[in-house]
Amino acid sequence: MTLLQIVLSVLLTGLQLALIVFVGPLLSGFRRFISARMAGVPAPPVLRRWFVIGRELGQVPPVQQSDAPPLVAGMITGIVAPFSLAAAVCAALFVPAFTQGLLTRSWSDLLLVGLLLVLARFTALLPGLAQPAERATLAFGRAVALALVLPCLFLLVALLFSAGATTDLASVLTGMNHENPFVEGAPFVLAGAAMLAAVDPVEKSDSEEPGSDGALLMLSRDIAALTWLTLAGDLMWPGSLASVLDSPSFLSGCGALALGVLCWLLRSFLLAIILATGRAFALGDLAAVRLRAASALLLAVLALQLMTAARLMPPVGVMPEENRVSEKAPSVHPATRRTDIEKR
Repeated sequence: MTLLQIVLSVLLTGLQLALIVFVGPLLSGFRRFISARMAGVPAPPVLRRWFVIGRELGQVPPVQQSDAPPLVAGMITGIVAPFSLAAAVCAALFVPAFTQGLLTRSWSDLLLVGLLLVLARFTALLPGLAQPAERATLAFGRAVALALVLPCLFLLVALLFSAGATTDLASVLTGMNHENPFVEGAPFVLAGAAMLAAVDPVEKSDSEEPGSDGALLMLSRDIAALTWLTLAGDLMWPGSLASVLDSPSFLSGCGALALGVLCWLLRSFLLAIILATGRAFALGDLAAVRLRAASALLLAVLALQLMTAARLMPPVGVMPEENRVSEKAPSVHPATRRTDIEKR
């Protein structure tokens, strides 16, 4: 890479991180707004999530009632909050959101990104385990539900290995750029749908985190949720990623970048509406967990099955080898064949 391409890659990576950090809480507030409207209850403003994060950031957390000693509970929150945010930010840097050619493309691996997102979401649940019994039970149930993402993640890794023996997202998305989503790219569309079903939506109780550590935890959850949606959207629609570094001129590169950002925002908000709609039809948290886990696993298995069938079956219009040999063999007249039998 030339020096100009390296500088552009650094700028694109920084722009992607800034947009993800800004859009994450905004998308979370939008999803809560849609869910409340569908449930028929008063809807909070879309910008309320950013307002809560800005209000709590820099504030000293109050002493809360907890089954653990207050010092221990405060130490847990103070340690896991920056750790969870760092894991979510690293995952957001590795996933291409609206353009290819990022500086972190060599680290863009599906298994690494998935494990970072699970780690960020799991560590954000640890402070809830030190709360009173009711909130601790809720946090434990959501931690168990988060473990359902791992089987789906390993099935998607097997899908990428069966497709091209690699889990590098940059290589996979570049190869899928011109594939038909209804033919060759159908397994990856199903894989994106499975990842969308495996997303753990942010609950209403997450907005009640006091203090600066709580603000960091809320921001970490929002970034992780948006990164999940971005990864699912990349697999379902890889053609929306712009190739800014390959543009012939500066104006065409700016146009491709603007179009890529617009497509990323549209697909993210569209997937957020789909998530909110699916949650409105779920009867309770337990039903939502079961429905999400079953849908994710079934879609991942179906995607792997389609990819395996596509690799084993010959292409359309290509004759199998045994039929080709039989057609190449010279035809023998029936009378000649009868004479040969009588001679024997």
